[in-house]
Amino acid sequence: MNYASKGYFVTGTDTGVGKTVVTAGLAGFFRHQGIDAVAIKPVQTGASTRNGELIPEDAYFYRLAAGLSQPLDQLNLYRFTPALSPHLAAKLCGEKIEPQKVVDFCRRALLRHQLTLIEGAGGLCVPLSGPDFTMADLARELSLPLIVVARIGLGTINHTVLTVAYAKSLGLEVAGIVFNGLKQQESGPAERDNPEVITRMTGVPVLGILPHLPGVSVEGGVAEGLLEAVEESVSWRQLVPWLKTKP
Repeated sequence: MNYASKGYFVTGTDTGVGKTVVTAGLAGFFRHQGIDAVAIKPVQTGASTRNGELIPEDAYFYRLAAGLSQPLDQLNLYRFTPALSPHLAAKLCGEKIEPQKVVDFCRRALLRHQLTLIEGAGGLCVPLSGPDFTMADLARELSLPLIVVARIGLGTINHTVLTVAYAKSLGLEVAGIVFNGLKQQESGPAERDNPEVITRMTGVPVLGILPHLPGVSVEGGVAEGLLEAVEESVSWRQLVPWLKTKP
């Protein structure tokens, strides 16, 4: 099975760069185009408790923003309360993440849906079960191209170039980079120059620059304007070239 044509692995240059927002926005937009798209989060740390139930907030946000109807257990496999690296969060909870279970969980989603977006935790080097099985190892096991989510401002050149270089050193394909959270009132020389410099240094296309969306909050469960921003700001046709343009 060639999974590469059916999905993407969404990673970040760091934690908190907006992977969940980008993942949910892309999934929701593609669904509005008539594609059976889904977003999944194999391992969630920093999960919250609601009415005595442990909730994977990122997967919960996918359902809200993308209009998914799948039960949370089809969108998330492991969930832990500590907001830490998955291997450490699992250890502190007296559990252990089993790599093969994670791989199988992702493959089932890839087989079940026309397009699957798999969101990692943090960046490529983050350990899932430990140093011997990282987010990069999961993407490589699934043979999926990457979408890299990055900040737009100062410091992003180093973080983004290193992320792409590491991915390529492992034989991973990088489909493109999405910059997230641009505040127009704070846009300066660095924000204007960074995308072009990073493209030249990495050879990877910039798929888009998502603006800061004050009406979007993963924790608050609001996604106002997200799908419209994806349509306007992201070169989504590069991700699904087989998608026919709506009349």
